Amino acid sequence: MLHKTIAGLAFGVALTSMAAPAFSADLVLYDALDFSGKVAKAFEAKTGLKVDVVEPGSTGEVLGKIAAEGNNPQFDIVWLDGSAVMERMASDHVLQPIPGDVYDKAAFTDFGKSLIPASHAFLPTGASTTALEVNTKKVAADKTPKSWADLAHFAGTVAAKDPNLSGPAYQWLAGFFQTNGIDAGKDLLGKVLTTKSLSGLSSGGKVNTAVLTGNASVGINQDSAIFAKIASGEPVIAVYPAEGSIALPQGLGISAKTTHMDAARKFIDFVTSAEGQAAMQDGDDTDFFFMPVIAGVKAKPGRQTEVAFVHLDDKVASAHEAEWKQWYKDHFVP
Repeated sequence: MLHKTIAGLAFGVALTSMAAPAFSADLVLYDALDFSGKVAKAFEAKTGLKVDVVEPGSTGEVLGKIAAEGNNPQFDIVWLDGSAVMERMASDHVLQPIPGDVYDKAAFTDFGKSLIPASHAFLPTGASTTALEVNTKKVAADKTPKSWADLAHFAGTVAAKDPNLSGPAYQWLAGFFQTNGIDAGKDLLGKVLTTKSLSGLSSGGKVNTAVLTGNASVGINQDSAIFAKIASGEPVIAVYPAEGSIALPQGLGISAKTTHMDAARKFIDFVTSAEGQAAMQDGDDTDFFFMPVIAGVKAKPGRQTEVAFVHLDDKVASAHEAEWKQWYKDHFVP
């Protein structure tokens, strides 16, 4: 969930220079995560290797940049929220499988191991999920929603992100259909998301703003974004719906055409080390409040870790990605 723009490289320049490598670094990282820059700097200090961090914006914008580069990708590794989008890139041969020995070197918790995809499309570095963000000054305690179905009581005042721009939002939408059923899920969203100015938001930050100071009383938001606001003293709580919470891994993927495999391996080794995990938590924005998947790493204070997770069927979600994103855009985006 990124609120930054690309640093040091204009997006248009990148697209027009695809005929030749645009970078001279040891590793080129495309990402849409708040902590990537800090991790890259810590990695450089540790190894002496140079990392070019390219941040086009949201997950959707990163995916769009990768798609625009086609058969001449300019990245070595990509770091995003969402298993479904990573699975789709792997099936399209944009990403290569993560080598088995790379997983073996990481001290994954049981939860972390459960997030490793059978396809080896990505390596999980942390996780979050989607929750109901409730403004406790707008919603009385006895009216707090406890399920997706309860959102019907808040029709027109529910803020949500556009899955076409947000990786976490697409993971949520696919999971919502998985836990509620596609037809029933579409019917419920049609009754709830009746204000397009609230349901077509581009980021979790905008959902926060809508819930805190705008016309929304409840938001459908990445729980790490909610915990970041709770930590700063805002009057919101995270409610996990009774139907289940879909796990949202942060996934590191390796380009199918990278020529820097050794550097990519070293970067993954660093990210899954204690030093790398510390760099991932060295901040107070959304993505820093992830749920750790590496043994011995504790979540940031206030970050809830006891969550009843449901794992997304990534093959189904990736197969329907274009269809379901278009459906959401047609119905809920201004």
